[in-house]
Amino acid sequence: MNLFIDANIFLDFYHLSGGDIEELKKLVALVENGDIVLFSSPQLREEVKRNRDAKISDAMRDFRKTSFKLSFPAFCKHYDEYEELRAHINDANKKHAELVQKAMDDVKGRCLAADLLIDNLLGKSQEIEPAKELYDAAIKRFRLGNPPGKKKVTLGDEINWESLLAGVPDNQDLMFISGDGDFCSPIDGDALNAFLLDEWEEKKESDIHFYKSLSDFLKDKFPHIHLASDVKTATLVEQLAQSGSFATTHAVIASLSKVTDFPVHQIEELVSIAELNNQVGWIIDDDDVMEFYKGILGKYGDAMNTASKEKLEEILTLVEASPDPIPDEIPF
Repeated sequence: MNLFIDANIFLDFYHLSGGDIEELKKLVALVENGDIVLFSSPQLREEVKRNRDAKISDAMRDFRKTSFKLSFPAFCKHYDEYEELRAHINDANKKHAELVQKAMDDVKGRCLAADLLIDNLLGKSQEIEPAKELYDAAIKRFRLGNPPGKKKVTLGDEINWESLLAGVPDNQDLMFISGDGDFCSPIDGDALNAFLLDEWEEKKESDIHFYKSLSDFLKDKFPHIHLASDVKTATLVEQLAQSGSFATTHAVIASLSKVTDFPVHQIEELVSIAELNNQVGWIIDDDDVMEFYKGILGKYGDAMNTASKEKLEEILTLVEASPDPIPDEIPF
């Protein structure tokens, strides 16, 4: 799956009411897992870098102003709780000051969680190399008045768009995330500009899917991924489903046994795998596989649908009821 994320989406993670860092963690996991090919450009990197401090400054300005205060009626001041509450308020203000200082140290060191995750993501992206042809095409787009871009002085949006037209393989769809109104339809703010949509379909012979936020994209394309760790778990379940050998089954079961929580849909899938993949079902009486599936039944039995629960109980019961193999030596 091909993906481009506009700079404003990355910068939102530095804003006071910005995105959830967990969304970036999920995206990193999906890119590392090969589920997503992230495209970037030097223009995108530079835009994030030059606007980072301004976004942080706006957020910290409001955060610094925060002060914990409380007015007390005079007749309350003789109560023990008055002094206790004042002490808590003073402690809160002290902790606030410490947090501001700690955050600013990380800001200056460029080691905020957002810094590390964004750098990691862009480092794993497929960067579209700049070329004079791209710059010339961006200038032409600007002078013709074609979207995207604000049509003032800078060419950032135009360069990014031309980079995608040149760098994303033909006949491959692109997921495009931007909160920038310059990419939106004047008629429907949640849709891509019709000119850009038609241009992409004509030149790339593929579809482009537009999202206004990273969370919207993740909910649509990866609805079962709630945490970054879910990406790895989903991959392991898929590997078990595709297991073509007993050795692979044992290796995957060892990894799955370390997972502390499974969503219901994965529980159903694990039961189906035990039933349908003989590289799992034929060795379900092996200690590790048996222990794993018994644990699934014991922990999630009440959450499973009736058919899946009965199927897993049947599988495990049949195994436990099967006769012992013929011993090597038969006593007389």
